[in-house]
Amino acid sequence: MVWQFGKTFPIEQTDTLLFRLIDMMNNNKSNPASDKQVFTTGEAAKICNVSQQTIIRCFDSGRLQGFKVPGSRFRRIPRLELIRFMQQNNMDLNRMGSGPIQVLVIGLSVSETDTIIRDQSVGHNIQIYHADDAWEAGFFAHKCNPELVLLNSSVNGLQEHSIRKLISDHHGSEPMIVVVRANSQNGLNTQVQNDEPKDVIKQAVLQLLSA
Repeated sequence: MVWQFGKTFPIEQTDTLLFRLIDMMNNNKSNPASDKQVFTTGEAAKICNVSQQTIIRCFDSGRLQGFKVPGSRFRRIPRLELIRFMQQNNMDLNRMGSGPIQVLVIGLSVSETDTIIRDQSVGHNIQIYHADDAWEAGFFAHKCNPELVLLNSSVNGLQEHSIRKLISDHHGSEPMIVVVRANSQNGLNTQVQNDEPKDVIKQAVLQLLSA
């Protein structure tokens, strides 16, 4: 049995309740298209500027992947799949809305890196997350979907390939990763390519924003 707000439900109803909860969260008016993670066929049709029947046909034929709510005929389409479908069909991705550009900084000085990032991204909506160790990096890699990762090479138990795989497996996208060497005081020192680290971070941010 499953408990919810003082009620119990047979275990076979759990999946239906879960999807109802997802719908309730998605239908919150404060949650615009830029934040939604799951779409109805009607919402997908509006974003793609096509009829709902077109979306349903694409869904049923396998051209647009998704899932059906258990015990119903209602179809749901994950955000990443809708983006893939729109890209494949040369549709305007701006209709999805533009959420913040997310940057994950691992094991580097908050004040120094934040100053560089924000100075180079004036006019852009940038959201910066900081992790001090491998555990926190793993937590934020699941919580956010960073497009840029700045990684201190001295962080124990965390390599570039591992953080790339973690983000790719969880979000279906690969971030730009810049590995930075830092001194024992956690300040910026030298970068793996022996370039000035502050310049390397500046270039990474500029490349991210121009992509």
